[in-house]
Amino acid sequence: MKKSIEMFRKIPYIYLIIGPFWILGTDYLIRMSNMSAEKVFIVETIKGLLFVFITAILLFVLIKSLSHSKQIEEEKEKLTLLIDTMPDFVSFKDGDGKWLQINKFGAQLFELENVDYKGKTDEEVAKYTDFYHDSLIYCIDTDEEAWKEGGVSRCEEIIPLRDGSNKTFDAFKVPIFNKDGSRKALLVIGRDITDLKETESMLRQSEKMAVLGELAAGIAHEIRNPLTTIKGFMQMHQEKSIKIEDHIDVLVSEIDRINSICSELLLVAKPTDINFSNQNINTIVREVVQLMSTEASLQNSQLNLIEDNQFNAYCNDSQLKQVFINIIKNALEAISTNGEVTITIYEKNEDYFAIKFEDNGCGIEETRIKHIGEPFYSVKEKGIGLGMTVSFRIIGTHKGSIHITSQVKMGTSVELLLPKSKQ
Repeated sequence: MKKSIEMFRKIPYIYLIIGPFWILGTDYLIRMSNMSAEKVFIVETIKGLLFVFITAILLFVLIKSLSHSKQIEEEKEKLTLLIDTMPDFVSFKDGDGKWLQINKFGAQLFELENVDYKGKTDEEVAKYTDFYHDSLIYCIDTDEEAWKEGGVSRCEEIIPLRDGSNKTFDAFKVPIFNKDGSRKALLVIGRDITDLKETESMLRQSEKMAVLGELAAGIAHEIRNPLTTIKGFMQMHQEKSIKIEDHIDVLVSEIDRINSICSELLLVAKPTDINFSNQNINTIVREVVQLMSTEASLQNSQLNLIEDNQFNAYCNDSQLKQVFINIIKNALEAISTNGEVTITIYEKNEDYFAIKFEDNGCGIEETRIKHIGEPFYSVKEKGIGLGMTVSFRIIGTHKGSIHITSQVKMGTSVELLLPKSKQ
């Protein structure tokens, strides 16, 4: 576009040079010819009209091109003004990494207001600022990564400031290619998300404190109950109203309850760095069913196992056993007597298989189901509320999920989805 504008600007000079040659040259040729006066008059008339016609065309083209170039300049000024007023970092580079334009925000950020950066590479521009030298050199690598991506790329870039703080930018890099695939230009837009990051950090800290407060309140509540019982018996013993020896079983039971709470808390806090291996899920479930059958028989209930197919999973068998035992225990407690728990192993889809535990117990209200898995939330009267929390965490580390459905007085269904082994 610039070349065409420059060419049109040279038209008057070309016209001034060619015009005299045209007039003098044609006059000389006419005089040297042996044409009659009448023919000379006709030729000169045609020559004059042709000259006027060509002049008019050139003037028309010149005026139109100048008008068009003026419009382009006006549009360019508007676009530059728009870019300069943007609160984001905006820069343009050519296919060789040379700077074409940067908005005021970017120039102020890198302290380049008085630097002639146009036509220079990042390495050349970096020489003008000691403080931002490393940041500009780093851009060479990130720009190259954007070119290799071949499309819009996004990353977070941290720019240090002279006051010791940092600014975080959500940077978009848009490579533009010619039709032949060669590099044409690179557009970089960086949005300042420093305040957003600080707000997110504050929110995360607030959430952590809220969870910590909820956890502390739950622990205090669960441990206070048995401690209150123990304290009451001890005070009554001091007042000689009872003999402590007659209530040892109760005291031991309450101490066991505190120990159980502490044990489950340790399971919640236990690191997830565990050993996984390829295991047959059917074998694990059968072992758990065999283990729990005795407990089921004691309350006149039964466990039914249905295996539609055999499945392997990349898992930790002891942790999965813990989950299965916990779910079956919950089911047996919901049944009371003369009930049954059906465990079905079946294919869910091409990537997952399912293990479903169905009982015909008392069921759970729909409003309470969504809270299952929260720390210290239990649907049982004497439940600690950590068993399902641990179960959800274990299944989560196995990249699976737990889905619970229930109807009051009809029973509960717990479906575990686990990924099939890729081995």
